[in-house]
Amino acid sequence: MEGDRWRQTSHLYHAALLMAVPDRAAFVREACAGDEALQHEVESLLALDDSAQRFLATPAAAAVTFMPYLQDVSLIGRQLGSYRVDSLLGAGGMGEVYRAHDAKLGRDVAIKVLPRVFNSDPGRLARFEREARLLATLNHPHIGAIYGLEDSTSLRALVLELVEGPTLADVLSAGPLAVHAAVTIARQIAEALEAAHEKGIIHRDLKPANIKVTSDGIVKVLDFGLAKAVGGDRAAHDLSVTVEGTRDGVILGTAGYMSPEQARGQTVDKRTDIWSFGCVLFEMLTGRVTFPGNTVSDTISAILEREPDWSALPAEVSPALRALLRRCLEKDRRERIADISTALFVLKEQASLGAPVATASVATLQRRPLWWRGAVFAGLMLVAAVTGAAVWFATRPVLPSVVRTMITTSGSTALTLSGLDRDVAITPDGSRVIYRGDNQLLVRALNQLEPTALSGLGAPQGVFTSPDGQWVGFFDNVLLLKKVAITGGSPVTVCAIEGTPRGATWGEDATIIFATNAPDTGLQRVSAAGGQPTVLTTPNRERGEGDHLWPEFLPGGQAVLFTITPANGSIENAQVAVLDLLTGTSKVLIRGGSHAHYVPTGHLVYGVAGTLRAVAFDLGRLEVAGTPIPVLDGVATIQQSGYDMAAAANGSLVYLPSVAGDGRTIVAVDRQGQAAPLPGLPPDSYRDVRVSPDGARLALSTQDDVWTYSFMRATLSRLTTDAASDHSAFWTPNGQRIIFTSRRAGYPELFWRPADGTGNDERLLARAKDLLDLQVNGWSADGRQLLFAEVPPNHQCAIGQIATDGRSDANMLVKNGTCNWYATVSPNGGWMAYESGLSGRAEIYVERYPDLGNRQQISTGGGSLPLWSRDGRELFFSSVDGRQMLAVPVQSGPTLVIGRPHVLFEFAMDASLSGRPYDISPDGRFLIIRRSQPLNLIVVQNWQEELKRLVPTR
Repeated sequence: MEGDRWRQTSHLYHAALLMAVPDRAAFVREACAGDEALQHEVESLLALDDSAQRFLATPAAAAVTFMPYLQDVSLIGRQLGSYRVDSLLGAGGMGEVYRAHDAKLGRDVAIKVLPRVFNSDPGRLARFEREARLLATLNHPHIGAIYGLEDSTSLRALVLELVEGPTLADVLSAGPLAVHAAVTIARQIAEALEAAHEKGIIHRDLKPANIKVTSDGIVKVLDFGLAKAVGGDRAAHDLSVTVEGTRDGVILGTAGYMSPEQARGQTVDKRTDIWSFGCVLFEMLTGRVTFPGNTVSDTISAILEREPDWSALPAEVSPALRALLRRCLEKDRRERIADISTALFVLKEQASLGAPVATASVATLQRRPLWWRGAVFAGLMLVAAVTGAAVWFATRPVLPSVVRTMITTSGSTALTLSGLDRDVAITPDGSRVIYRGDNQLLVRALNQLEPTALSGLGAPQGVFTSPDGQWVGFFDNVLLLKKVAITGGSPVTVCAIEGTPRGATWGEDATIIFATNAPDTGLQRVSAAGGQPTVLTTPNRERGEGDHLWPEFLPGGQAVLFTITPANGSIENAQVAVLDLLTGTSKVLIRGGSHAHYVPTGHLVYGVAGTLRAVAFDLGRLEVAGTPIPVLDGVATIQQSGYDMAAAANGSLVYLPSVAGDGRTIVAVDRQGQAAPLPGLPPDSYRDVRVSPDGARLALSTQDDVWTYSFMRATLSRLTTDAASDHSAFWTPNGQRIIFTSRRAGYPELFWRPADGTGNDERLLARAKDLLDLQVNGWSADGRQLLFAEVPPNHQCAIGQIATDGRSDANMLVKNGTCNWYATVSPNGGWMAYESGLSGRAEIYVERYPDLGNRQQISTGGGSLPLWSRDGRELFFSSVDGRQMLAVPVQSGPTLVIGRPHVLFEFAMDASLSGRPYDISPDGRFLIIRRSQPLNLIVVQNWQEELKRLVPTR
């Protein structure tokens, strides 16, 4: 390669390395040194699209790309003051690191050469020198030392201690560490942080790659405070978001160790190091990154919104160590451990518990003085006492042991989720678990291998049991409250309901208290024998209450727990309250929690962000006592702050464990049923999938937000961020905007915004405030009319349309006393297909459009989610359970000629979703949302013993 090419490659490398330089134009002019052709090349590099720019802005990635061309333009072999540069060790966002030999002191050192932009920025250089002098005051055995600062007219370089040995990242590439080894390393890291924090120095970039482990097990933390030295007091994540390699297909990097406040660009303090320390400790114990992500944005999203996978921690990790990790990784830094000395105390205690006991020989003891032998005698007496205690321990009455059992569900007895209400219950004596299946309930006795099916119940959901365990209560198709004997038989209707069910509980006085999301009603009570419900509570809008949900009777039947959801803001602001049924008064017990249960040990157990917490509870005074403690991680959540779990009166527990992203993925399926995953799409709580008109992108909605996905770049971009249950994402015909439903006003409305994320949301449609939901369905063939479905409290869904130019009001097309939705117009604009319950079950119908008439039923054995092929020659729909995709050949003209439906392929689509879980790409593939993991249940027998140990009561 010619010298000019080396020079050009060097410039390109440094340009990529310094993408974060504020004045890029000035840097480019300096780097190109008057070479107009090269200047054009570098400016083209800086103008690359976002994905290429992010890659080239990543120092490690740029180094891998350009390093082969740098050997002849590096500092190797040059003399810097008294230092001879011998070899290149690596490159990063703050320069290149070389191995060098100090001729004066006869030792090897590390030389970190800083970016050349420092030479042209006196303010930054002065700040760096001040910080370097401060860092040089750190003298600690577990901190890599700074020896000095070399400068010349052409470069600035730090002289650092050369630490031999692998980085912790190298060590972890072989897998997790044993608990005692992880504690030993973590203790040394904590000691380093403590020494630095005492001097007011924050690391800001603590990660395994910045931690060395020498051959004799000594830990050295490197690059202390350099992020601040380079970036100043502002948040320095632009300097530290790096990608350092891949392991098991997950891109790892500094982004994975950022605290939430650092990721948001906020001011940071020493608690950001405590968060990073927690991430490092978690990774040492599990061998996996605490917050994985396929891209930097995915990782940051996980840090801000998700909990670590606590189930990944080995069983031998003690409760104290688990509690330490949780407190280090609190997203709210006010709740996080405030000082690393707390962590150091816990780690020292853990280390002492695992320390070997030293013994002395008899000969040695004989040489000891009299006082020493007396001490040994006292020790022997202590051993005798311990032995006596051990004998008592072995013969004491044995407490019930905590037993965890997994119930696997599959095939015809598989657990299916409604996504709206609790789908699992346990009898008060803890002997039987009840869960929801496909149009049935399954009763699984714990002493049997197979469940018993309760059929003929309609569409059951929201399961609960009577106090004697002889009856099972449930909601049927969100219209009726019913009950059925646990041994089987015909169901009995208790009452009709309005709104989607949100929990029910059966009291000792033979009444049922339930909740729905119907407006202006909270808790309602009805006799278990049947009758008309009465309203118990009404949300107080003046106090910001959105709804009253998830009732749970307390023992004695004179009070009931419930959850108050906020009218606006995050669901994390929900509150646990108690209603005194004798006085009709209520009070808040817990702020920042939901869906509480009473356990007979004297505890309330409730949910916070997928974790169950327990707190002592005074049943007589109806008050909590003490501090809540996390007791169980990874419990599946339900919409509006509910949890898929139930506690039995005997102290046992059943719950659905959460899986990543609710366990949903999106796959491309051909007409033969062969599925292929979409790259760059991690599991998430996907609810809708829509292909753009040009077929290049997807619009996706999750539980809270709308996203877009690029097929070409395999990247995911967030479109909405207001966490107001945005869903029902739908493209405009020209692909320039996306329409979605949002509840930011407390009730569903339709909005749209530019698909590229620019601009602001605009309200497109607001209907009656008592609606439960609004759903975008489709467009007229000319793109002038938007079809939608509205869900009123009685669930008699109606299909309407509205012109998006705002010149006319909405026109209701199908409103017939049952539920009608998922309307879609044929490509030629002459026919409309939709789903309706006219026959008593969901079927597919087609009518002439826009002047409706000539209605024909397409499906014969039930059907859902109709969709036309792009050429209009086929109409697709799924079976009600989502296990089959069916196709109907059609000839669309003045009359509609309909063929016979036939199964196109068998496939398990997630039919529990309220959105549209599939769409069709221009090449004829089906983009389908499916569950990526089987749904199993965990039963914890005698859980009360664990609660008493973790959360003692007075």
